[in-house]
Amino acid sequence: MSIKKGDLVACYLMDSDSMQESLLEYGIVLEVNGSLGDVFVVDQTGNARWWPQRRWRILSSVDNKEE
Repeated sequence: MSIKKGDLVACYLMDSDSMQESLLEYGIVLEVNGSLGDVFVVDQTGNARWWPQRRWRILSSVDNKEE
C-alpha cells in the first residue's frame, strides 16, 4: 500500500537494546512527490516538511478521488 494525500501516518524509533519500537511522531500527508518518493507531512506539533516516504507507516488510509 502506498502513501497518499490525506493518509494518517506515523514514524517509530527503534530501541536497539530492547528491540522495542516507540512512537516518535505522527501526522497527515499533505502532498506526495512520486518522482522523488517523498511526502509532505504536517506532524502533531504543526510542523510541516518533506520526508522520505520510507520513514512513515500508514495508520489510516483515505480513499482519495482526484477532482
